Amino acid sequence: MSSLLPLKPAAESIRDRELAPNLVALDDPAADDVLSALSSETSRQLLAAVYDDPRPASELADALDTTVQTVSYHLDRLMDANLVEPVTTWVSAQGREMAVYGPTSSAVVLFAGAERTKPRLASGLRTLVTGVGATMVGSFLVQVLWTRRQPRPRVVHAPGSADIFSPAFFAGYLDGPGALVLAVGVLLTLLVSIAVVWTQRRV
Repeated sequence: MSSLLPLKPAAESIRDRELAPNLVALDDPAADDVLSALSSETSRQLLAAVYDDPRPASELADALDTTVQTVSYHLDRLMDANLVEPVTTWVSAQGREMAVYGPTSSAVVLFAGAERTKPRLASGLRTLVTGVGATMVGSFLVQVLWTRRQPRPRVVHAPGSADIFSPAFFAGYLDGPGALVLAVGVLLTLLVSIAVVWTQRRV
């Protein structure tokens, strides 16, 4: 079946693969693997080469002027550190399949001194508080508009629509559309807040 494959199918670019950056804190256990894999100049050159143009081990060896065995060794270390992965397969003129190696992320960033947990939780809490506040205001306005559209006895009262703030209004709020808007809005806000925290946790 290998003869049916194109000789050299194009490898997708980093943008086409929608890769995210790989942010590694120096106190993260994964930092040991990354630093170990990149301790060799050959490994660093290989990583730069696959970012520039995904290629099989033989072409990477030619580009770095070294042996395929050396390239394979360093590629294994880069893959163990989750920095490089096979992205497609080429077929040589002899019909032999060759893995084409590309990066696993759009960028590799090692950082120190940044505490990510508190900003992440603060961002989620800020989203939750803001969303709930806006939902409460919106549900109140919906209830007011709905109440004003309902038929009611004509009562003369002082300016300011005091009946809107009466106990009867708030009792009706629990059975009216305002409570429904509030419940749905709070649920959606909670889901968005969780998504914000989860997204920031992944990066």
